[in-house]
Formats: sequence, C-alpha cells, structure tokens
Amino acid sequence: MKFAALAIAFATAVSGYTLLDSSNFAAKTKDGNWLVKYYSPTCPWSRRFAPTWEKVYSDLQDSLASKDVFFGEVDCKVDRAICDAADIDGYPTVVYYSAGVNKGEVPGGQSYESLVEYAQSI
Repeated sequence: MKFAALAIAFATAVSGYTLLDSSNFAAKTKDGNWLVKYYSPTCPWSRRFAPTWEKVYSDLQDSLASKDVFFGEVDCKVDRAICDAADIDGYPTVVYYSAGVNKGEVPGGQSYESLVEYAQSI
C-alpha cells in the first residue's frame, strides 16, 4: 500500500495534471472545466495514448490555466465506481466536465489534434 501511495505521488509530480480518485473527484471537478482521461494501466490502448495525453497537457497547460481548464485522470482499475458513474465502456476515454457536470465524451478524443481543438474551444 505504501508503494502505491508513493507511485501516485510520483506520477502527480511528474505529470502535473491531477490524479482523480474517490477521495477528490467531486471536490476537484466541481469548479472550472476539466478534461478527464479515464484509463486502465493494463490496457494497451491506454498505454499508447499516454504520450499523446502528456503532450496535449504540456502544450496547453499555460494557455488554458487562465480559462480555468484543468486536466485530470482516473485509473479505472482503482476507482471503478467513478468510471461506472461516468458510463465509461472503453479505454482510454476523455470526458469534459464543467462545474462538476459531465458534458460528454470529447469527440475524436484520442487524437492530439482533436483534443487540442476541443480544449481550446472551451
């Protein structure tokens, strides 16, 4: 258990976006606009998508911070209830939240170009 906590802390420090779980999901997403990646660490598609997600975040974090657009992710292997509540049926899936309300899946959400275009339109 200690190892898992350290791994999560390290991932947050390295990635910069917020790791969301049952202890912080509602509180974090209730304010502002959120692009939330739902994934499974054992899913090959999730692992392939990870560098794209990192690039979108690193390219846009500064320009979107002033618009209250934040990036987060949920590990569905750890927090299945959050994924079930969002009707996640495949990985990875990116969902847009505004003031805590699920506004739906980001169209073309696994493409760098689609994610950038969508994020900049918020």
